[in-house]
Amino acid sequence: MRNITVLSQGDASSSKTWSNIPYFLVETLRQKGLKVNVVNVDVSGFGRVFFDRFFCPALRHTFLPDTTFSYDRTSFFQNKAKKIISSAVSSNPDTDVFISTSFSFLPDSIPGKHKVLLCDWTYEYLISHFKNRKSDCFEKSGIKLQDEVIRQADKVISLFPDVADYMSSYYGSDKVKYLGNVINSLRFELDNFQLQKRLISPHLVFVGLPKYIEGLKSLISSMELLCNLYPELQLDVIGMSEGDVPFSCPRNVLFHGYLEKSDASQLALYDSILKNAVAFINTTPNWAGFSSALEAMYYGLPIYTSRYKSFEETFGSKPDFGDYCENNTPEEIVSFVERILKMSPDSYLDMCLCSRKKAEPFTWSAYVDNLLSELDKL
Repeated sequence: MRNITVLSQGDASSSKTWSNIPYFLVETLRQKGLKVNVVNVDVSGFGRVFFDRFFCPALRHTFLPDTTFSYDRTSFFQNKAKKIISSAVSSNPDTDVFISTSFSFLPDSIPGKHKVLLCDWTYEYLISHFKNRKSDCFEKSGIKLQDEVIRQADKVISLFPDVADYMSSYYGSDKVKYLGNVINSLRFELDNFQLQKRLISPHLVFVGLPKYIEGLKSLISSMELLCNLYPELQLDVIGMSEGDVPFSCPRNVLFHGYLEKSDASQLALYDSILKNAVAFINTTPNWAGFSSALEAMYYGLPIYTSRYKSFEETFGSKPDFGDYCENNTPEEIVSFVERILKMSPDSYLDMCLCSRKKAEPFTWSAYVDNLLSELDKL
């Protein structure tokens, strides 16, 4: 196997596409000597405008206020995606394996070619787990379409252990695998002296899009309490702008918006914030951004996160590189931050190095080695 075609909803050459995953997947495969073709299956046009600007908002304002249905869950999207993929199949006849970074599209069956799905969770899992309810009639149609795609795949890979277990049970198949998660960062070394310097002028960091607003709200409330005790303490928020927050914030909260890692200046700012932060905090209940927490661990940051299954199954019930927040309250966050700030430099350094050590097995190089080993079994 020497030729792989990666299908992604967005440009795989941009680190902004789906949390950088297609970008790092493609780059790492190429570093290991494979030829990689990239195909952008991002479908635009009248159908997307009609569903996402008119039909679906109308559903949410009338009969189904909580529906997650969108153009991407329709047969119209799938038919357009199939045309793009069919053209890509014709343009890349030497492909050995097609890897889709979405559970929603794959090529039709091609003799002698293998088809692999690599993603986080299914549409059905999103509704049953995160929404904690049954799917509505429109969502059911989207689930059915995705189920058909998944059943056509030769191998299905989830980035999270509990999701892989759930999918194996749901589809009654042993083709679903979990190979570990990945750090969306290039390799670099830590400087012990720099790590201990974080305690001198402490910054906290929160990384998350607006869907993590509940965690940020509690963190900002905790900052209002902490700034009286530690006037020099600062919070850097990555992934949201001040306009995304429907509440007032103290002066020591800095918003940086979404930082695009393919932009050198924005990547440098992201890198500087994480290298100088004293701790990573996102306590959003049920799911608190596994990938961003894992990357923060690679930077040697103590982690304070909610107790959710994927993280706990991966790192245990009592992490020695941070702690779990049980109820997402400002008081809990204050207690954790005070514990960090009162540490001796040596104790803090030990926690930082432990965090880095626990993240090291999740490099892209190690992940792709596992992936290639699994593909060799096809």
